[in-house]
Parts: sequence; structure tokens; C-alpha cells
Amino acid sequence: MNVSSARLTVADALILHTDGRSAEARTLYRQIVALEPQNSDAWHLLGVLLSEQGDNDAGIRLIQTALSIRKAPEYYLNLGSSLLASDRIEEAMAAFTAAIRLSPVPADIHFQLGNLFRSRRRPNESVAAYRNAIALRPGFVKALNNLGTLLLEVGQAEAAVAAFTDAIQAEPTNAESHCNVGCALDRLGRLGEAAAAYSVALTFRPDFAIAWSNLGNTLKAQGHLERAITAYRSAVAHCPDYALGHSNLLMAQHYAAEFTNADFLAAARDWADRHGGGAPFAAPAVHGPAVHGEDGARPLRVGYVSGDFNSHPVGYFLENVLTAHDTSAVTAIGYADNSRTDDVTQRLHAAAAEWRPIVGMSDDEVAKLIRQDRIDILVDLSGHTGNNRLAMFARRVAPVQASWLGYFGTTGLSAMDWIIADRHVVPPGEEQFFTEKIWRLPDSYLCFTPPTDEVAVGELPMLAAGSVTLGGFHNRAKITPATVALWAQILTDLPQTRLLIKSQEFGDAGVRQSLRDQFAAHGIAPNRLRMEGRSPRTEYLDAYNRIDIALSPTPFGGGTTTAESLWMGVPVVTLRGDRWAGRIGVSFLETLGLAHRLVANSPADFIAKTAALIRDPSALAELRAGLRETVRRSRLCDAPAFTRSLEQAYRTMWDIKIRES
Repeated sequence: MNVSSARLTVADALILHTDGRSAEARTLYRQIVALEPQNSDAWHLLGVLLSEQGDNDAGIRLIQTALSIRKAPEYYLNLGSSLLASDRIEEAMAAFTAAIRLSPVPADIHFQLGNLFRSRRRPNESVAAYRNAIALRPGFVKALNNLGTLLLEVGQAEAAVAAFTDAIQAEPTNAESHCNVGCALDRLGRLGEAAAAYSVALTFRPDFAIAWSNLGNTLKAQGHLERAITAYRSAVAHCPDYALGHSNLLMAQHYAAEFTNADFLAAARDWADRHGGGAPFAAPAVHGPAVHGEDGARPLRVGYVSGDFNSHPVGYFLENVLTAHDTSAVTAIGYADNSRTDDVTQRLHAAAAEWRPIVGMSDDEVAKLIRQDRIDILVDLSGHTGNNRLAMFARRVAPVQASWLGYFGTTGLSAMDWIIADRHVVPPGEEQFFTEKIWRLPDSYLCFTPPTDEVAVGELPMLAAGSVTLGGFHNRAKITPATVALWAQILTDLPQTRLLIKSQEFGDAGVRQSLRDQFAAHGIAPNRLRMEGRSPRTEYLDAYNRIDIALSPTPFGGGTTTAESLWMGVPVVTLRGDRWAGRIGVSFLETLGLAHRLVANSPADFIAKTAALIRDPSALAELRAGLRETVRRSRLCDAPAFTRSLEQAYRTMWDIKIRES
């Protein structure tokens, strides 16, 4: 057969191929390559046909044969698609890149390449690919949205707003673009604009569950808790399978006084009923004690799962524990689901025996990894907070599963064996509010890692100022109507006092004005309040040197802020709450031996204890001067002692499991 007749036959085969007559086309392609082995088009199209029929391995081999004869951009494009279908991502990226080098390719290819680079956490190359796609096709909404999302992930929120705005201009009714720009505006602290963007998204798509949930997050950040809970409920109503939106609802309930421990339990069980019913994984292997070390027990392999291995309360309270683990007792493996990394991430990574990034991985993929790692005890550090993996825990990944540190209530999961607490946050008698068995550590259930920032404790401000500055460095959602009423009463009873409120949400003018209005309703003039937004961590810690006494909110009390305040020498007056979230500060103060001076059992007692501190400036100055050393020397910062207690808890949990097996 001469060349011209072969080419006509390839064209004939392609007609059969595109008409869906695959068997006839395959036969004709094979006849061509048998007669003319150097016909690259026939090899290429035969490979494409086999890939379309699901035989990607054979298709890849045939397209590679075509490329060995002739380098053509369309060959590389189809090779990349077949490799992608086989989950051979790195090879697919190489094929697409080769196509781009040979010849201009459609915008869709650049878009697909951007997605691939993003999946492999190569943000710079991904951004370049998306920008190439947009340059070839101005107004490419999917590429603009993906570009903006990636820019947001790497901390370029202003650039993300620009990308999402371009997407909106190209397609004004695209609900996803409005929702995305809301996320970016929220990240920038422009909460009013973010809420408006989500509302526009919901105008175009009323059943958009993610937009409802994001709106709930922003409303909560603005202090509109009732409206936030309504938004979360709308998210769940529109998408009953939306586990994160449902978790957001559970989280929000801890801020609201009308919800009780019984409500938290019922809500968590409802979450488990809806989202914990996936097909169970195969029963995890229980690897019994093997001879190792002087006590005859091998180190337990303990996996920590979190989306907050960074500058976050989880990171702050975990760091010293990871560092203090006795490697003859515990081999600690971190399963990191956080896309944002920083210096805390690096220190946690260094402290762990092994480290597994799991961002973007499915529950099935993570479960397989955990099984391969032969984890004995898997520890959830998220509960019903963002980026949690509770649906995976519900399917029983490890022989023993426990929840600790990141949440303050039951997960609701029957597959979660234990929850780690202390006698202060979960007093005896409250076991009924948990689906898990409760393990109480001997002191606080948290171990504080002191800040690495070297910020000295200053002199008591009131001695030089002639007035008293109270402080509350809590997120806006914690400053509930009950908190405003309590703090306003202190300002009324003690006219020499002023109040400094500081948190990222107060960078928004609307949030500041809303809180001023709430205090004004209690007769507090605006000039007695100062509100400040986010600042670098060193400046944030130094802001404690401007306050004399810190006030904890209610019903959700201070946690990390209480520990930081005490470290900076500022005593924290705390109301003993009716829930775990209202007792975290109590746990710290009981551990420090300061509960008698700083923990109140009623609002009247709260006011009285604050007034008593103000009336004795010398005693307050003395307390301030020695408070950091008190914290440093306490069990709250004794990482080795804390970690030995935690390791003993793990060993006992494991021994119980072995006896039951």
C-alpha cells in the first residue's frame, strides 16, 4: 500500500471512529499499522480509541509509539489525557507541557494543566497555567475562579478578589464567583462586603449550601449568632449530605446560651446519623504488644489528624507535646490536612517521627495510608471544627480512636472510643453528654507552648495612667449579649475603667459600630471602648501590656487567649461555665492555683472579683510581676510531665483494646 492510499485509509478509519463504529475502526487502524509501521497517525488514533474504551494502559503504549515516530502536539495532548485517566499525574503534566512547547494549544489545556499543578501543590506553575488559559480566552470563568481560589490558598487575598471580580464581570449571574469573592473579602476582614457577596450568590442560586454555610461563618464573625445559626440550618436543609456545613452548625451552638449539653449531644448524634453511615472500612488489624524495650512493650504508633498544624490553638498546644514524646513509648505520626503552613508547621513537622500531608486526599486514600502505617491509636484534633475528618473516623480506621484538643464536646460517633478531658472541663456526672468514654488527665487537658516571640511583661498600666484598662481579646462571636451585659455592668459600677477589645473581626467598621451600639444600650459611652483588629503576633502579645485585667466572655470562655494573657502577666477573671467551652480558662486557673482569686461562680461574683483586683493595685502589680514565672513553672507548661500522663492514657487505652480483642 502506498503512502497516499494509507492516508486515505486513516481518514476512513477516523470516520468510523467518530461515528461510534469502534470495532470496525479498531480493525482498520490495526491493518494500517501492520502494512505501514511508520504511520504515526494510525498508531496515535488507535491508542486514542483504546483509551476511550477504557484500556488506558494499551492506549498509552500506542500513543507513545506514535510519538517515537513523530513528535506532534496533538499526540502529547491525548497522551496526557490517557495518563490523567490512569491517575499518572506527573507523567500527564509532562505530556501537556511538551504539547505546549511544540505548538499553541487551546485554553482548556492550560486550564487542565493548572488543575494538575494545583493538585500536586505546585502553586507557581499552576498560577502561570491559569493565567495562560485566561490570556487565550478572556473571561474564562472557570479558570478565573480556580486562579482566585489558588491565590487565596497561598495568601494573596487581594489578587484573589481581582480574579473573582473578573469572573463576575464575565458572567454576572455566576453564583460560584460571588461566593468565591465573599471568601476572599472575608479573609481580608471586609465582613460586611463578604456577607453581601454571599447574599448575591444566594439570589442567583437559593439552594447553594456552601454559600449558606459561608454566610453563616461571616455572620458569626460579625456577632450575629442567631442569623448565623439560621444560615447553617439552611445549608443543611438544602444539602443534607453537607457534613462541614452541619459541623459549622454544631460549632456555633457552643456560643449560644440557649443550647445545653443535652442539645450538643443530640446535635452530634444527628450529625453521626447523617454523615457517619459510609461503608465501614475493613476491621483494622490489632497488633499486639511485641517485645521492645525494658518494659517489654513496643512503642505505640499514634497518629494525629488535624487541619490546623500551623499558627492556631491546636498548633500552640500540641507543639511541646510532640517534642516531649518518649520515642520508646510513642511513635508520633502527623496527618496534616492544612493547606496553610508556617513556622509552627515546620516545628511540628520536625517534632513528629513521621509526617503525612493529606490535603486533597479522599477519606479512602487517607484510610489506606493510615492502615499502611499500622497506626494503633488515631487521635482526632478537630472535632466539629473546619477541615475535620470525622466521616473517616466514623468508618473505623484504627483499632483505637480518640478525640482531643481541637474541640470541646462530643463528636457523636460510636466509633470514637475516647475523648480526652480533665475534671474541670468535664466534671464527674457529665459522662451522659458524651458518646465517647472520657479519659480525664490529672491536671489540665491542655499543655501550653509559650510563645517564641520575646515580649517582656510590662509594668501595671494603671499605676501610671490613673485609670484602669480592662481587656477582652476574644473573637466577636464570643462577645454575646450576656457578655456585653456583664462587662457593661462592670463599666457602670467602676467608672474609672475603660475596655480594650481586640480581635481580627474588629478591623471591620461595621463590626465595631454594632458592638458600640450594644454597649450603648446599657448606657456605656463610646469613648470608654477601644476596638482593634488583627496585628502581627509580637504586637498582639505586646497589646497585653496595655491592659490591667482581662475579662473572659460567657458562655464560651477564653481558651488560647486566657493562656496568652496569663503568660503576659495579665490575670483573667473567668466565669465558671455550664459547658466545656465555658470552662477551659477555669482548667488553666485551677491548674495554676489561682481559681480562688479569678474564677467566679456567678455574674455578681465576677464583678466582685474584678473590683477586688482593682481596689488593690499593689497586689495586682505583684501578681503581674510573677505571673509569667508561675505559668512557666506550672503543670500547664510542664510538657514532659503532661506527655507522660498522655502516653499512659494511650497505653491504658491500648491495653483495654488488647484485652477486648
